[in-house]
Amino acid sequence: MLIWDGLQVQIPVRMEPATLDRGYIRLFGAKRPTVDFRFGAEKNPFDPHKDGRRILRAAGLAKETLESCSEPWTDDLPGILYNSSRLYVLQFRESLGVVAALFSEPPPPDMVQIIFTSLNWFPPGTWRRWCCYDLTFETPPDYTIHKAVFNPGRFHLTFTKGSRKLIFDRLAPANVLLANTNLVSWCKHNQRYASDDTTILSVNDTEADIFMKPSFLSRTLPWLPGLGLPLRGRIRHVLEENKILMVAEQGPKMTDTHYQRILASYAITPSV
Repeated sequence: MLIWDGLQVQIPVRMEPATLDRGYIRLFGAKRPTVDFRFGAEKNPFDPHKDGRRILRAAGLAKETLESCSEPWTDDLPGILYNSSRLYVLQFRESLGVVAALFSEPPPPDMVQIIFTSLNWFPPGTWRRWCCYDLTFETPPDYTIHKAVFNPGRFHLTFTKGSRKLIFDRLAPANVLLANTNLVSWCKHNQRYASDDTTILSVNDTEADIFMKPSFLSRTLPWLPGLGLPLRGRIRHVLEENKILMVAEQGPKMTDTHYQRILASYAITPSV
């Protein structure tokens, strides 16, 4: 199951995420139609004629029309499903969130059913769960994705809300990175986490807390751009998955209840 930027969708067999961005997902698989999802919050009900024409033009299907699906399984969906040859659009009845799925070729019916019966939508003003690749975590209301980088050795995601920032890192393989040193020693010698303003405290053998105090200039002239903001976070060595996880908040502090919820939610999805 993939949960990204508020949208939950079941990934069909032999497919995987190829691109993840704000309000956008691309799924790719050999011998399967590529599917692009665009989704987001809306204030008004979806009009298949007015709004549908605009989406069809954007999809390169201007000569087609959107019609409501009549398959029996669509009766249990949280909204009306409309489709043309390769474009499917659903608006969630209660939240009004809209998701449009464009397939590279007319999709097999079982693929459409798997995708659309799995859909769920979590509005931006609520706590959101994220589940992508081998990561799962939660973000507080109104935090938006700012940057997402997925490289073989490092996943890096940042979220912002005004001047507040949330940072999630996943590093692998841990045994190579640590090279027989303990987690605290590794942190203290890692330029990404260590500096003269950083305090690293051991929680236990596999966890360490990081604190970075604001610089003198940021304390006296906080309105100046580019100054270091206060940071607190936790680094954890997930032994069974051979990964290192780091989560941190930077800027004005959130409540401890929210902070602890984020720490508790950040985990590696167990390998199958």
